[in-house]
Formats: sequence, structure tokens, C-alpha cells
Amino acid sequence: MPRLVGFARVLIGNADDARDLVQETVARALAARNVPLDAAAYRAWAFRIVRNAALDELRARAPRKKYAEPEAPIDLWRFDDACIARITVEQGLAAINPTHREIIGLIDIAGFTYGEAAELLDVPIGTVMSRIARARGALLEAIEASSLRPLKSSHGS
Repeated sequence: MPRLVGFARVLIGNADDARDLVQETVARALAARNVPLDAAAYRAWAFRIVRNAALDELRARAPRKKYAEPEAPIDLWRFDDACIARITVEQGLAAINPTHREIIGLIDIAGFTYGEAAELLDVPIGTVMSRIARARGALLEAIEASSLRPLKSSHGS
């Protein structure tokens, strides 16, 4: 479940909406008639349900997107470097296109292999490999362009 929520958050961009999306996924999975019995196939099937539910949600949001309220700003001064790094990556993910976010979410966050991601997305493995390379490059560019930087340690410097 945590990986499903993490993937949903990458696709949707909001933690609360991601948890709601995973609840929707569980409801869809429970209502399904043909459930894969193999563990790997079941995992891919569950992620496909999350992906499809996210696409449905994003399509439904499109007309009202301009009216959505932004999340409250985060007080960065109370976080340590690990939290700042997480925030930096989240901001970087938000800055790249959805196709790049999706492939990073599948491979780097959810832990799918290239082959599993290719099967889930119904594309050749070479396509997954080129997408992840471009996505990681785009994420690094977005992070480098960010104005968010870790604080320098006052210990030993």
C-alpha cells in the first residue's frame, strides 16, 4: 500500500488526493472479477488500476484546475537536510511533465523493473529505458534550477 500511495502521489501531486485515489483503487480491485493470482502480475495489475484512476481524476480536474487552492507553503527551516532533499525532489517532480513523473514513479519510487514497467505501460522495454533516462535528466535539471538549497553545517566549517 505505501508504494501505491507513493506512486499515486507522484501522479496526482497531493498526499490526501493520493490516499483517496488508493482507496478508490482498493474498491475497484475488490469489485474486479478477474484478479491475477501470480504475485508479480497482481502487483502490476494494482499499479495499473492506480494509474487509470489517476488519469480519470486528472481528466475530471482539467476544467476546474484553475480554481484549485494550492497547498500551504512548507516551513523549510524546521526540517533537516533529508527532509529538504525530499522536498527538493518533490518540487522537481512537480516541475517535469507527467510522462516523466509516471516513469520515475514506477521505476525509482515503486521499484518496478524496466520489464515490469514496460508490461504495465504496454510499451517496449527500450521505450521504458529511454523514457527513464530522459525523465531522470529532466528531474536533475529541475532540481538544479531550484532555488532550494540545504543549509551549510556550522559544525567543522
